[in-house]
Amino acid sequence: MDLSLMKRTFTYSETTNENDSDAENVPPPQPRTKIFRPFADCLVESPKKTSINTNQFENFSDKSIQMMQKMGFTGETGLGKQGQGRIEPIEASIQKGRRGFGYKLEGLDLAATKWTPDMEKIELHETVTFISDSSDDLETKSSGELQAWMVVGPKKLSIEKETKFCLPFVLRNVLASKSLFDKLGTDDMRNARSRSNPFETISNAIFMNRAGVKMANLDAVCDWMFTNPVDEAGQSLVKENELLYFADVCAGPGGFSEYVLWRKQWHAKGFGFTLRNENDFKLDQFWAGHPETFDTFYGIKEDGNVYDPENILSFSQHVLNRTPMGVHFMMSDGGFSVEGQENVQEILSKQLYLCQCLTALTIVRVDGHFVTKLFDLFTPFSVGLIYLMYKCFKKISIIKPNTSRPANSERYLVCKWKKLNTDAIQQYLFDVNVHLHDNRNTDSDINELVPFEVMKKDETFYNYICESNNVIGDNQVVALLKIAHFSKNTNLHEPKQEALKNELLDIWRVPNEIRRAPTKPSTDQILRTLMDTWYADRQTLFNAIERNLTHNTDFENLFFDRSDWAFVPVNVDRNSGKSVRTFFMSKGNSDVYKYSIRRGWEPLIGIFIEIPPNTLFYGETVKELVGEGCAQTMIYAIHVIDGIVLGGMNIRNFKLEKRNELCRKFVESVNKAHKKMGVRNGTNIYVAPLRCKTLYPLLDMRPFFESLNNYQRKDWKVRVGIRVNDILNPEQFYFPHGLLLLKILKPNICKRHDQQRQEFRYTDTSRTPNKHFYLNEIPDPEMVYSSFRTTYQHRKLWKWEDPRQVLKTVVDEENTDPDLIFRDYFEQFIYRKYRLIYRKKEN
Repeated sequence: MDLSLMKRTFTYSETTNENDSDAENVPPPQPRTKIFRPFADCLVESPKKTSINTNQFENFSDKSIQMMQKMGFTGETGLGKQGQGRIEPIEASIQKGRRGFGYKLEGLDLAATKWTPDMEKIELHETVTFISDSSDDLETKSSGELQAWMVVGPKKLSIEKETKFCLPFVLRNVLASKSLFDKLGTDDMRNARSRSNPFETISNAIFMNRAGVKMANLDAVCDWMFTNPVDEAGQSLVKENELLYFADVCAGPGGFSEYVLWRKQWHAKGFGFTLRNENDFKLDQFWAGHPETFDTFYGIKEDGNVYDPENILSFSQHVLNRTPMGVHFMMSDGGFSVEGQENVQEILSKQLYLCQCLTALTIVRVDGHFVTKLFDLFTPFSVGLIYLMYKCFKKISIIKPNTSRPANSERYLVCKWKKLNTDAIQQYLFDVNVHLHDNRNTDSDINELVPFEVMKKDETFYNYICESNNVIGDNQVVALLKIAHFSKNTNLHEPKQEALKNELLDIWRVPNEIRRAPTKPSTDQILRTLMDTWYADRQTLFNAIERNLTHNTDFENLFFDRSDWAFVPVNVDRNSGKSVRTFFMSKGNSDVYKYSIRRGWEPLIGIFIEIPPNTLFYGETVKELVGEGCAQTMIYAIHVIDGIVLGGMNIRNFKLEKRNELCRKFVESVNKAHKKMGVRNGTNIYVAPLRCKTLYPLLDMRPFFESLNNYQRKDWKVRVGIRVNDILNPEQFYFPHGLLLLKILKPNICKRHDQQRQEFRYTDTSRTPNKHFYLNEIPDPEMVYSSFRTTYQHRKLWKWEDPRQVLKTVVDEENTDPDLIFRDYFEQFIYRKYRLIYRKKEN
């Protein structure tokens, strides 16, 4: 690059030239604090020194200079009788790579001399400034009115004149500083950047790449608004027993999601959308956060192209069908190589900016959040897009976190608390993307989304954007000059790197550890960990016999308390008549085992299912059906009945209702669409669904039977079936073959409602006289409620061997097995035993 050109480039100061046509007569806003420094003399060669001073010989020790002075060296003449020796110190070799010995980069070498440590500002506890918009001027506009703002024109190929949203000299300094490195080799640039960046050694920490640490950084500086979202009153946006739903768009290989899943474990469910093949999610590299609760989807075109409007629509439909009302937050980290075109990165990325924001508006729930990566924000298109997001969310901020290398243009837009009425803006952005997508091979482009006058009139927004550009641009130039300085002297290293790494990881609550691939212990080792104190008695637990209810069962004593029992519908192997219920254990992904009394623990064969590691539960394999008669199709599913450990969470001592709620939440996090996972021995392999049994109180026996439907089997026989809770397949059902009754209270404990105190009173019937106590007086609720082991060991099965057992009408039992229990008998017993309560419940 011509040195004279570079000198002219850096002659701008903070005062805008009145004759500068590039400024378009738009006075830039004054910063609230003096944060900009002029680089007018950045590349101006300093006059040579003629006397000895420490600046001239800064690379030499004081002792060596003193020795030279004793020999008569003054700095004005060289040593020797006639002063014929060198005046300047002999320079160290600055030859780099394959440039050739003695080759210099004039502009870069000159810029390298202008960086000083006092230019750099390091803030460990980063401050974030959010701006908010209290007006609702866009909420009343239709998408048609917004489309009138769209400015269509030829594609722009330069950014040099885009100074409406920054001080002119800031843009020129940024562009000129980037240009300094055009001739510097990639390896030299990377090496100097690594040595000069004070935050470089943080690297990726325990995550697959730097994106994971960036998300940890952003989450921390935003007061954990992503992994612990709260509303304006400080109340959690994640309801009790609800998952934290999130989406990760244009974010392969998945560092953002790995962070969230590490922080929340299986209590979060993610939806991923990104380009396939080399840019795809690398789920096998999710070592910190397990991917079993992460659902990848690539759009209706199955290519992950976010520019395609049909892909955006299908992804939003996919997410909205699988969440109660959309995700709590969305992340996007899209980018692509712009090597050699760094100065127009913003123009090349404009549609990526647009589509990421558009996708967020389609899937983020009201009061949800959004964070996306951006680069330069100088053009009216980019700033107009930010303005529209500013109108769609209650607060926004533009953040350049410490983990984002200071020498690049990267920054993040954080949007907080989505507003209710954003449909018009969403439709407007969708129409803009359709135009860009349909005209991608023409010269037609959209250059503006919002009129400049509209944005400038909003002083809060306009001043914020300008100041953000000025601050980030100024800091970027400083970082680029520092890289130039370090590229000239390969012996320089930023001394603060290790100390900053230790302190920042502590602030972000990320372990300061080396990333390691997870190990998979043996089945017995995992079982020993999961069973804990129950391990020594595991065989007694696993082999506990399932007792059947018969007419000889003492119903009066067994069901003496209405609050002591609940039931779930279960399956029975029709061929053998034996139970298909057993224990399931997971080492992670599809490495799942089931327990057999004869063979012990064995891999689950014939069913492909993904379950988070460190999981142990009691359940059964069920054949789920769709359709009737000859058109009936079948898939295998696993139904969870009760749990011991879920993804490392020990639930064995919770009360039965709480265990069931957590099992339901766990199942919801794991379940994905019935998608094809590959081909094995010529057969397509699909992910099997994981279900949680619905737990019914004993008094809900009659409502349960009334909810059953008659279905025709393939053999044309009609049998009652129960629908499974599947949003995507509401007609899916299975044929239950009995009810499994589960004990809620510990043996010899019964519960009664005390009318006087208006609370429940518990009675321990094993004591004489009977011991009475109230729940709020018990030091530990585990004294009252059954653990998993107690519930499991006392379980009872009401098996339906005759289809007439579940009929509503009274059955003539003369020609039936006398041991069989019929629906009418069970319902009459419950009604007679608890008739007052039952009558109230029916009314």
